[in-house]
Amino acid sequence: MRISDYGKYKGIIVSVALFLLLDASVLLLNFYISFEIADDAVGVNVAGRQRMLSQRMMKSLLDIKVSQDADESVVEAINELRNTTVLFDTTLEAFRTGGNTLGTAGSQVEINRVDSEEGRLAVIDAGQIWQPYLEKVDDLLSVNPIENLGFFSERLEEAIEYGSQKNLVLLKLMNTLTTDLEQVASSKATRLRIIQTIGISLAIINFFIIMFHFVRQLRESDERVDAARGETQEILDTVNEGLFLLDNDLIIGEQHSRELKTIFGRDDFPGQSFDSLLKNVVSEKDLSTAHSFIKLLFRPNVKASLIGDLNPLNEVEIHISNDEGVYESKFIKFSFSRVHSEDSSLNILVTVSDITRQVQLAKELESAKQQGEQQMEMLTSIIHADFDMLLMFIDNSYKTFEQINEVLRESSKSRSQLQDKANAIGALVHGFKGESSALSLDQFVSLAHDFEDQIAALKGKADLTGNDFLKLTVMLDRMMDQTEATEKLVDKLRLVADKSTEDCNQKVAMSDRHNWDHLHELTASVAARQGKQVELIHAGLNDHVLEQDLLQKLNSITIQFIRNAISHGIELPDQRIQASKKPVGKILVRFAKRNDGSYEYVFQDDGAGFNLEAIRARAIEAGIADEAQAARMDHKQLISMIFEPDLSTQGQVDSDSGRGVGMVAVKDMVNELAGKMTVGFRKGVGSTFSISIPPQLAGIEIVDEIEMTGNIGEIAVNA
Repeated sequence: MRISDYGKYKGIIVSVALFLLLDASVLLLNFYISFEIADDAVGVNVAGRQRMLSQRMMKSLLDIKVSQDADESVVEAINELRNTTVLFDTTLEAFRTGGNTLGTAGSQVEINRVDSEEGRLAVIDAGQIWQPYLEKVDDLLSVNPIENLGFFSERLEEAIEYGSQKNLVLLKLMNTLTTDLEQVASSKATRLRIIQTIGISLAIINFFIIMFHFVRQLRESDERVDAARGETQEILDTVNEGLFLLDNDLIIGEQHSRELKTIFGRDDFPGQSFDSLLKNVVSEKDLSTAHSFIKLLFRPNVKASLIGDLNPLNEVEIHISNDEGVYESKFIKFSFSRVHSEDSSLNILVTVSDITRQVQLAKELESAKQQGEQQMEMLTSIIHADFDMLLMFIDNSYKTFEQINEVLRESSKSRSQLQDKANAIGALVHGFKGESSALSLDQFVSLAHDFEDQIAALKGKADLTGNDFLKLTVMLDRMMDQTEATEKLVDKLRLVADKSTEDCNQKVAMSDRHNWDHLHELTASVAARQGKQVELIHAGLNDHVLEQDLLQKLNSITIQFIRNAISHGIELPDQRIQASKKPVGKILVRFAKRNDGSYEYVFQDDGAGFNLEAIRARAIEAGIADEAQAARMDHKQLISMIFEPDLSTQGQVDSDSGRGVGMVAVKDMVNELAGKMTVGFRKGVGSTFSISIPPQLAGIEIVDEIEMTGNIGEIAVNA
């Protein structure tokens, strides 16, 4: 190209050069101001931390005062005060003169000196308040609280007094500093936006200059409008979202996309108010909020990006009748953006999206996540549980569910019959809950606890009917589903374990004996929940090969006894010490086989025994006896009350007791074993439950026997 030819392209070359120069200048300014804003952001974060540190110092002083008698706690509080003081001081100095300090992310950051007038004054005023504060804290930290407690306490009171007087003032100054730094950063951000706007505007102008050399004059405005309208309508007919315009009166414009009809099942939108579109779709509260939100968008001084999170229609569930008259549920999303017309009027472009599939996928993912977490939690519990106990638990659970089903199927009409049905189901569920707790199967414990809550609600209804028990079948299905899922997991684990022939043979060799270690774990967990210390000792449980039904019932009975003894009998450590007992309570379980083939089971604790007056009061409250009847009861009759439904001396229901069904469950299981149970106690010394189990597990009629020896109450219960 000859030099003379450049004259034809002079305008283009100059325009391109200006365009590149302008872009480069704007880019450099962007980088420079962006780095400044980033530094200011660090300063704002650190200044915000100063507010927190001023409060943390005061908290540390108060913690030291409260923890003076606890060596470890006071040392921890002193270290916290020392670290906080150093960090606050170095940061304040950095704001005053500029320098390095520890950033909020834990690394060293450089802080510029505060130069704004208001920020500078805040730093100076804070320094004047801080210096005496620092001296008092340093004086306090220089004293050893163990060697010179009195002097330490005196310095502590001085620091607390000064901190109390200046704490809010210091906090206000740090708030002022933070606000000032935020304003400085905001002004720089505004400056950057102005530069960007000017740069883009100049770039656009330059672009039009370039385009001027290549583009001829367009046709008249009416032809352009007609062409654009046709194209717009064509686009509206093909987009997958509902689109329409709203004017300042919230009236829908003449044009809208075809998808809008598919979403709402109607096509009468033009000229309708936006309120009428949503009237039967969202609540009055959301409708009012949406109305206010859209009105904000019509205010030019309101930045749309700042109020986007206020949109109340991000996810709306609607019910639309389809062509067959059947209502379908959909989830839709409304998005709003400003549109400026050529006549400078402002409209709102509304985009309506059908997000039903996205919502469904999100729910499915959440459900899958929850199921995965539950299965992982269950798998963890299964791995840590005794394998034989798990198998027995699953087998016994199915038996329990069948018993509950049988009770639910029984015909009951009168209120007393319905109450008996609820009591019978409650006893079975409580036993299931105890066995779940013994194996740390928390999901089963939670399900059973909810089941018990539902039973308690039924028993409290004045107009209880058979239909009320339908709710229990749903909860029973949930427990059965969970049990089936657990059984599948156990089967998979068993398949993995059975791959080793040696391990498999070892299991067969050990299967004749039952592992009772879970009772120790149960004792520890229940004691921890009740704030008590308990030791379990058992003898004879591992010495006999037992029939499966007897084994299951002994396990369930022992679990109920342990939970009952810890919740009701064994005292708190402080109470035991006051009663001249060791702080750790003891539970003894003995099991032996007699010469005639029968078994003797003894459960003994060294707790407080029975609170007869509490039992008497609870019997009156539960309606088991009136005041006159309760007053005539001797201690034998009162102890017999613990085997009555709904009678519990526990003040409130928790995961271990308070339902009044645990001992009912024990009584039912002893009855199924055709056994005889005696109850003995000595006030302040403990209680004993003895169960005699005949060699042949058949129905044997047990006769009530009541004996009295000294001040030990022994009651033979017709179990």
